[in-house]
Amino acid sequence: MPHSSFQRANTLKAAFLACNVEPLEPAEMERYYVDLSLVRKTSAIDNVSTILDFQEAGNFTTILFTGHRGCGKSTELKKIQSLWENNYRVIYLEANEETDINDTRYTDLYLIVIKQVEFELRKLGLSFNQDLLKSFESWFKDITQENEQSVEKSVNVKAEATLSPTAPFLAKLMVKLLAQIKGSDKQKTTIRQTLEKDLSRLKSDTNLLLSDAYAKLRQKFPECKGLLIIFDNLDRVPPAVAEHLFFDYAAQMQELNCTIIYTVPISILCSPKNPLNQFDGNPHIVPMINIYEFERHKCDLNYNQTGLDAMASVIEKRVDVDEIFESRNQLLELAKASGGHVRQLMQMMRSACQTASTRKHAKIISEDIEYAVKQQQFSFERFIPEEHYAHLAQVCLTKNVSKDEIGQLMLFNTSVLEYNGDKRWNYPNPVVKRNEFFQQALQSAQKQ
Repeated sequence: MPHSSFQRANTLKAAFLACNVEPLEPAEMERYYVDLSLVRKTSAIDNVSTILDFQEAGNFTTILFTGHRGCGKSTELKKIQSLWENNYRVIYLEANEETDINDTRYTDLYLIVIKQVEFELRKLGLSFNQDLLKSFESWFKDITQENEQSVEKSVNVKAEATLSPTAPFLAKLMVKLLAQIKGSDKQKTTIRQTLEKDLSRLKSDTNLLLSDAYAKLRQKFPECKGLLIIFDNLDRVPPAVAEHLFFDYAAQMQELNCTIIYTVPISILCSPKNPLNQFDGNPHIVPMINIYEFERHKCDLNYNQTGLDAMASVIEKRVDVDEIFESRNQLLELAKASGGHVRQLMQMMRSACQTASTRKHAKIISEDIEYAVKQQQFSFERFIPEEHYAHLAQVCLTKNVSKDEIGQLMLFNTSVLEYNGDKRWNYPNPVVKRNEFFQQALQSAQKQ
């Protein structure tokens, strides 16, 4: 069991709180971070770091970062943020906080970049060139029919974290437009149609501001290579929105004068359109932690002890296992039911803590684990369409997901998980395999 100078949780309540499913903040890295690159069989972090290292000041790159929702991408991105904050001015943002994640357009991302870069400069006591700023503001006033008075009426300077009394009109306008995009279908459509009438102007003016920001940053911080913007949670966009962003407008996503990391849904990797082919470089994948011994033609795989121990270590870093579990075997049962999916492990761990406490158990016992796993199973049963089970059975038999809409949906909703390293392969989520519909579909498939 790993040793740590930090006090690990030794009560059920403390264990519940310690196994929070939120991504690790930079301040928590030392305490809770576990390097899982060896068992993931991939080095997405190292690959991204190499790109950032090789890049010269003034050059810009678009980097794609993917993996299942809940696999630990956000924690890894926070790690990248902390590794490179001395070489880049890093802006980490969550796309779902800024726009409607179910209906995101690439023009929204341009507005978010303008808003966040202006705010970053202002925090540093810097500002955009006044002539550039006035030109951009005038154009925006012209096309949106907004002015200082109309914006002031609808923007609460005190409530919005990126604003202050000294914020320029442009900053307040970006806040207003993004709030409207997130909140109202009618206003969202109007704003986007307005911007799309003159996309070349939007792009050229945005890039003028970004180039100005780069020059100001280099002046103040000569060692700074430039802006690094991390767009987290874009992997939550539905498949159709992902195709709009990363296929229809792939060029525009890459034309901003700064280095950007976009998170993309893993499901888009299985689109027959091959949308990511339009981007330089392969996407950097954070796959599942491999807890299995791979055999192509065997449906019920044996477990890989190294992978199981790695999954267990994520909990062991936070929890005193001897105090919380009746035996470590129960933790390993949770690891098996997770399929190597970090968030799923955390969710079941928290559920087991609650169940044990509710049932007045001094420690987590096997029946608490079984209840937690069943709750996860039932959660999947509620949303998996019946017609998916035949496809899930085929994934179990072939270790490959179909390159169609159903295949993309199964990856998107994590009923199918992706593993890679020496080989790339897929496998049904273990809580889905417990389902009676799955078992019936598997029997039917094996008879054919």
